[in-house]
Parts: sequence; structure tokens; C-alpha cells
Amino acid sequence: MGDFELRIIKQKLKVVFCFILFLFPVSISAQTILIDEDFSDWESISSFYDDASGDNSGYPIDFKTLKIYNDDQYIYFYLEVGAEINLQEGNNISLLIDLDRNSETGEFFSGIGYEFIFNFGQRNGRFYDPESSGFNSYDIGLVTAPTVTSSVFEIKIDRDAEIDGTSLFTSGSFDFMIRSSESNGDLLPDNGSGTLTYAFNEENIYEAENYSLKKRNPNNLRVLSYNVERDNLFNPSAKENFRRIFQAIDADIIGLEEVYENSGEQAASLIEEFLPSETGEQWYSGDVGNDNLIVSRYPVIKQKSLSGNAAYLLDLGDRKLLAVVAHPPCCQNDEGRQREIDEFMAFVRDSKSGSEFDIEENTPIVIMGDMNLVGLADQQATLITGDITDEGSYGADFVPDWDNTNLEDLKPVNPGLPTTFTWYSAGSSFSAGRLDYMVYTGSVMEAENAFSLHTPEMHPDSLIMYGLQKEDVILASDHLPIVGDFSFKIPTGNEETGKIPSDFQLFQNYPNPFNPATTIRFQLHKAAFIKLEIFDALGRKVETLLEGKKGSGIQAVKLDARSYSSGIYYYMLTIDGISITKKMILIK
Repeated sequence: MGDFELRIIKQKLKVVFCFILFLFPVSISAQTILIDEDFSDWESISSFYDDASGDNSGYPIDFKTLKIYNDDQYIYFYLEVGAEINLQEGNNISLLIDLDRNSETGEFFSGIGYEFIFNFGQRNGRFYDPESSGFNSYDIGLVTAPTVTSSVFEIKIDRDAEIDGTSLFTSGSFDFMIRSSESNGDLLPDNGSGTLTYAFNEENIYEAENYSLKKRNPNNLRVLSYNVERDNLFNPSAKENFRRIFQAIDADIIGLEEVYENSGEQAASLIEEFLPSETGEQWYSGDVGNDNLIVSRYPVIKQKSLSGNAAYLLDLGDRKLLAVVAHPPCCQNDEGRQREIDEFMAFVRDSKSGSEFDIEENTPIVIMGDMNLVGLADQQATLITGDITDEGSYGADFVPDWDNTNLEDLKPVNPGLPTTFTWYSAGSSFSAGRLDYMVYTGSVMEAENAFSLHTPEMHPDSLIMYGLQKEDVILASDHLPIVGDFSFKIPTGNEETGKIPSDFQLFQNYPNPFNPATTIRFQLHKAAFIKLEIFDALGRKVETLLEGKKGSGIQAVKLDARSYSSGIYYYMLTIDGISITKKMILIK
């Protein structure tokens, strides 16, 4: 059997194996590299080349460390450029690859004959073949991150990329270099340092992380943010695409952007058609007069327009939730984008401190939407850290989470891909990128699952499983639907106030995990009036297990959970206004 036939068999076995994992989740090794702006996954990979500092001839780009990794499907690059730039425009960085490692073929430059060149700042490439034309990032599966300015970038290219029917990476290695301009700019490797050669490691196999589109816990709160591209949600020609998408996701709270010509009520009516309410349910809506609407299974009790963005306060029953649905201006408008993000972050600050919506401490906060973060990194920093740029207009900086930390950045992954892009438009010169965000108060919310749905890369059997078609998200919008599933952490009195209860102790239930019964034990050092309550993963009270005055000593209470669904639960013991909470897991 030849190498080619063996590889085909391995690929078929891998597809079958991955689909079995999708149907029956088990723990598998994670993908080594994920294009997500988090460079920690590169730490275990050795430097491929360290370029000398100060050899950039006065140009801003001064290349530093380069790392490379590959698996059987993708090539990954980690590149330090020595200055804060936008990789997709305003620079002269190019990747030159000598695919056949023959300096006498292709275009000659500094020791190599390159057949392939991609110009990042101009967002175009050329394949040096007499019958070939130019190409863009989508032709080679190129994805870069971040889309905001940075001095470090990570890049992915498909190994099976073809230009005009010609496969690029047909051998086990290639020569290459990176340059910052055609003349006098920095080169990697340095001019005269020889040629860089990369040899593929064929032992690395891409294993996509198992992302189910269904909630991992039925009690999780599912939040969807979706830019529906200029009211295309209401376009009859795209209706069935959207129907399949919304039914596959089945969200509880939906933030919609770019709804200009239709109202919140019209949006709620359409979602009701897609996801009919059961007895006791309905779809509520919020609409502040701009393009940012909200449709929710929970009532909208307050709303406010924030320039081009919107704030909504939802009543979840036992708690409120502050949702900001945002769509700051696009493209070159860094000033306008920064101004709007400053404004809605200041609104969050003021709502926390007693004005605006005047929310209670530990109210969950979610900020979602098409943020158009394609310019300066300052805007991303404001969104996550509360660093207000125009303090004269919008007030002082603040730390946005309740525990005086930054907001958590969800970074939903594209199922089946090592990427986190949320915008995809193959007809554009701009490559797929992360423009849509969902950030949240991690002190009171736990992200249990997250994905950015890209149907073209889903396995055909998975498409069938979820009632989707390959082109659904492409025909619906140029943005992908981004989804986060959340549980709520139960705040505890002693953690909030710093008090350490000296008069009682709460022990871990046993057994844990359990099915269907478990025992909860606590100790009182003196007689006291106590309350022992059970909460689900959303923080909703399930039952009061015990309430009343109890004497000193160790108490044991049996919980019979035969009527509960499988999942995470919390039990909270409260005495004299001080509470302790512990987590338990029911597995049926």
C-alpha cells in the first residue's frame, strides 16, 4: 500500500472517529494552536528563528521571534513585528515561499525563487505561474489574529490550499522569508543569513475540540449575538437559512445588530415563528430606536439608547441581567468607535454605582455585538478593562467586574476549526476575523460552552444532526452567530464581606457526584436559626431543604433528587445573614 492510499485511509478513519466523538463526547487532546489572540499555546513551541534587533533601516517593522507549527491540515505562524501595527492594512509585510526549494524557478529575491507571495497590508497574493492570477486570503484559508493593532500576530494557512487548481504544499518542506518592504526594510532572515527551510512534521494530527451545539446543561442561559446584515433576517429569500440557524441554536436571549427597518416587536414575532413558545412562555423584545434590538424569553424592564448602541435590563426571575447590545462604527472610524465604547462602558460603571439602571451588586452583565474592532487596540482594552479614553466627557476609568477584575472575553471557537473568527466574506479582500464580541462579568457568570457557528466547515453528518445546510450562515449574513452558555455562580455572604464564619461549618456533600440521593452535613457551634437551600446552575432556587432553629453539633440532611435533572447544583447554608455555598453534581 502506498503512502497516498495509507493517508486517505487515515483521513477517513479520522472523520469517522471525530464524528463518533461528536455524538458521544469523551475527553480528547486539545488542538495545539488556536488562532484566538491568546499566545500561551505557543509557549511550548521553540523559536524557529530570532531576528536581530535594530536591523530595520529606520523602518517601523523590526522582526523579532518567529515560531512555526503544523499539523496534517494547517500551517501556523507566530510573528513578533517589533511595532504596534494593523496586520491587514498600512504595512508592507509579505510572506514569500519557495515551494519547490529551487532558486532558479519563480521570482528571485535575496537567495530564493519564490512562487508564492502574500502581502498582508495590501491583502492580496500572487502565485507565480504563467496561467495564474492573484488570490486573496480565502483562497488559501488564511486567518490572522488579532484584527486590532498589535506587535504580535498568529497566522493560519491551509495545507491543502490550491491556486487555480494547483496545489501549493506538495512536498515535505519549503523555503521562505518574510520582508517588511521590497527594499531596505527588515528581512527575516537577515539579508545574507541564508534561507529558512521548514520541514513538515507529519506526526501532528489536527483534532478539533468537540463542540456540541446543544447546551451541555439544560439549565444554562444561552445568549446569542448576531449581526443580521442590514435586515436580511426579514428577507424572504434568507428566511429558511435563518430559521435553521435559530432552531439549531435555540437561544434564551438574542441580541440583534443591523436591524434598521424592522422593530423589536417584528423581530420577536419572527423568532416566535422560528421557535414557538410553549405554555407559559413568550418572546419579549426591546427596541431603543437604533439598529440594536433584543429578543428574550425574559421581560425587558428597562432600556436606554446609548448613541448607536443599546442597554437593556432583563428580569430573570430571581435576579436581573444587564445586557448591552452594541454596534460601534466600522472601519477607519477609530475616533467614533472609541467614543461609543467609552459611552456604553461609562453607562455600565454608572449603573453599578447607583445611577442609570442602578443595578444590585453581583447583577450579571453581558456586553455583546458587532464591535467592529479592526483598528486601534485601545478600543478593545476599553471594552474589557474599563479604561475610558475620553475621561473629560465620560468620566473616570473603572474596573468593570464586581470583584475588581476585567470582564471575561468569551472568544467563541468555530466548531471544526482552530479559529475564532466571527466575520467571513469570501468576496472581500479582508480575511475572516473576530469582529463580534461577548464579554461578561466572570465573577458571577461561568461560561459553560461557546461557539461561533460556521456551517461551511461542519461535517455533513453534523449538519444533518442539527438540521442545518452547508451555506446557511454564508447566505444569512457576513457575520456569524456567536453563542455563549452561562451558569450563575451563587454569591456567598462570607466571600462578599470577607467574614469567616466561626459559629458554623458547611461540609461537602457525599457522595458527589451522586444519583439520586446525597447527604449534606453542617456543624453548628451554638443553637441558631438556619436555612438550607438548593439552587440550579442558573441560580434559581429549586427548594428549601431545611429551615428552622437547630441545636449545636453536626447535622445531616438527606437530599432526594429523583425529580431533578442531571447537572450542577448548589446548596447554600445561611445563618444570621452569613451564607456559605458549595457545588454538587447530579449524574443520572
